[in-house]
Amino acid sequence: MVEVLEKAWKLYQKREQEINEVNVYRQNIQAIEKQMRTFQGNIDSKELELRINNLNPIYFDKIGLVITYRILRGALEECLRYWKVK
Repeated sequence: MVEVLEKAWKLYQKREQEINEVNVYRQNIQAIEKQMRTFQGNIDSKELELRINNLNPIYFDKIGLVITYRILRGALEECLRYWKVK
């Protein structure tokens, strides 16, 4: 009986941990989506530069999207360089 209760408790703890991880993921995805909305619409190069600087890597890092953040930031900075040359 004790073994069954211990196994049940471990399963419950694992379930709670996974639920917490999913919640963290959801919250961070929402934060990333909110950051990305600032890049929609018509903006000039100075505004783009400010928005790039305000892009927060913390939310990307929390859910394992470090490389995605770097690529995104690099692409936006490349757009900015292109606009400045133009």
